[in-house]
Amino acid sequence: MELKQQGITEERLQLLVNVTGAFRPGVLTALVGVSGAGKTTLMDVLAGRKTGGVIEGSINISGYSKRQEAFSRISGYCEQNDIHSPCMTVLESLLFSAWLRLPSGVGAETQR
Repeated sequence: MELKQQGITEERLQLLVNVTGAFRPGVLTALVGVSGAGKTTLMDVLAGRKTGGVIEGSINISGYSKRQEAFSRISGYCEQNDIHSPCMTVLESLLFSAWLRLPSGVGAETQR
C-alpha cells in the first residue's frame, strides 16, 4: 500500500536488477552495502532460500547453470541474524551453522 501512495503502480516489485558478480574459488568474499541495498535478498536467491516471489534470469557457476544440490555442497552461508562468536574462525562458524541446520543423519565429514 505504501508504494502505491508513492506513485509506484507495478504489481510486482523488482528487488534485484541486472546483478552480475564473480567470486574467486577458495577466497573469502565479503558482501557489503547500505541497509536495503539487497545483500540479504541476493544471498537468499543464490543460496536457494528465497521461497516467495519470482526469480528470473540465470545463475551460472563456472559457466554452468546452477544446480542447487551441487551448489549447496560447495558453498556456505551464515545469515546475518545468526549469532557469531568472536572466538570462532569463519570456517568454525560455517561448520557450526551447518551442524545446526542439517539433518542429524548427515555425518561430520559430509558437512565439511
